[in-house]
Amino acid sequence: MITSHERVDVATEEQRSTVAKNGERRVTELMSWALLTAPLTMPCKDVLALAATRAVHHVPVLDGGVMVGIVCSCDLRTAGGAEMLGRRMRSPVVTITANAAANEALTSMKRHDVGALPVLYHGFLIGIVTTGDLVRARVLPEQERPTCSSCGAHHHVRQTHPGGTQHCLACRERRAR
Repeated sequence: MITSHERVDVATEEQRSTVAKNGERRVTELMSWALLTAPLTMPCKDVLALAATRAVHHVPVLDGGVMVGIVCSCDLRTAGGAEMLGRRMRSPVVTITANAAANEALTSMKRHDVGALPVLYHGFLIGIVTTGDLVRARVLPEQERPTCSSCGAHHHVRQTHPGGTQHCLACRERRAR
């Protein structure tokens, strides 16, 4: 007779097997190829509007066709109307190569505490892979995806203190007021 506890172990073992198998897939199988990029001199409000229209959160920033930074739509919420993107971008950018395995992307995201990695092929930007892509590909189990304890968001979620609850940037800002 199989107890419910044993069934949980079987499901967990199956899940571990799926995660391990999918973790060997190449980043190019999981990433978004249709990439929204923006020039360094574009106003933040325009980038935020484009990101909302395309339903993306991460936007690589280019200067003369070369990636010089990255922004998350969360970083642009408090930008002034005419503020240029270059003032809000994060640089240097953590990237990954196109031939890397999905589990390498996950490890890099965790190590650098980022939610997206621009994907490079011979130094050229060809796409972006996000934690959402890794969840959909079952490389990152949904229950391990950082989630805000207050609102359930997945973007800019950080632990307030070691062993404490996790909150997104917006909820941390609300709590600080």
